[in-house]
Amino acid sequence: MAKTRKCFTTLSTPKKDGYYMPAEFDRQSATWLGWPSNPGTFRIKLAQMVIENVARIISKYQAVHIVAPSNSWRNAYERFKDCKNIYVTEIESDDGWLRDIAPTFLVNIDKISLRSVGWKFNGWGKPKEIEHEKDALVALKISNSLAVPFYKKFDFVCEGGSFSVDGQGTLITTEQCLLNPNRNKNLSKAQIASALCNYLNLSKIIWLPYGVVNDTDTDGHVDNMCVFVGIGKVILTWPKGCGTDECYDKEQEFRSLAALNVLENSTDANGNSIKVYKMPHPPILRYTKQEIDTLPVTRGSYVRKVDTRMAASHVNLIITNDVVVVPIFKCSTDKEALKVVSEIFPNKKVVGVYAREILLGGGNIHCMSQQQPFSNKC
Repeated sequence: MAKTRKCFTTLSTPKKDGYYMPAEFDRQSATWLGWPSNPGTFRIKLAQMVIENVARIISKYQAVHIVAPSNSWRNAYERFKDCKNIYVTEIESDDGWLRDIAPTFLVNIDKISLRSVGWKFNGWGKPKEIEHEKDALVALKISNSLAVPFYKKFDFVCEGGSFSVDGQGTLITTEQCLLNPNRNKNLSKAQIASALCNYLNLSKIIWLPYGVVNDTDTDGHVDNMCVFVGIGKVILTWPKGCGTDECYDKEQEFRSLAALNVLENSTDANGNSIKVYKMPHPPILRYTKQEIDTLPVTRGSYVRKVDTRMAASHVNLIITNDVVVVPIFKCSTDKEALKVVSEIFPNKKVVGVYAREILLGGGNIHCMSQQQPFSNKC
């Protein structure tokens, strides 16, 4: 179990203090992963096998912290007790989607010290339907476990999966999510942009219109749609035949073309044009009857229905120092997705992990993760 430590809360802002969020492709100290524990979200044993696989892959190259609630902490500890690079921390949560509930880590320009920011979490804009009270405290508790200074931005609803940064002052997000009135209904677009700029230390925001089709749980998080993979480089989900009469997925085609139009007419914070790598979008995947029958509905969980389209995307990958873990679905696009990522990261190992069990919960492996950037003091 984690030692009881405490961070201190600062009333300033990261921008004033010279702290910023590095890109996921920048050097890291560790990867944090949520441990599937909610039977209303996951088929727990099967989902845990996926995250165990991801953790073991990453731990060959860098430290991994598993965040598990008390009812499954022992289970996680026993699985990883012989792994010298995997650490299990007991922190209560409702679902374990760490990308959205863990702190956003920041460093100063010299990467001497680490700080963090915690956003207000309201259950992805569904506070009356989704259990989220424990999730809302995870950012502070992780920061306490590291004893790092904490920027408390609890008056601004935001989730980590709703943005991607390049570490150079540029952020990509979707209007579908961050401008949704179920997040910050009393704030204008300019005010939302200002909050992001002050707490992530940004100077440029690129607004894509939408996330992927049927990403209704999160209202279109950008980490399923388009993320930074280098300075001036993004990866965008792209259905086969997009822009032609042969496109099999007209719903996603509309969204991907709209995103491409924005990206091709945008520059980053340093004035560079954006290079777009096209990631093959998976064929349409749907919940099966067998899956629904074995995924019980509990209080505060989403109701899943047979034949509903899932928000599958290979873009929901995890980038670490030496390995990139890509979600695959035993479908026709798996091989090409791994090839695209290998071309982007020729000096990193690229590993595909079958991740349908995480997809059943409404997200994927990137949604279960949060990177801790390198700093000299933590």
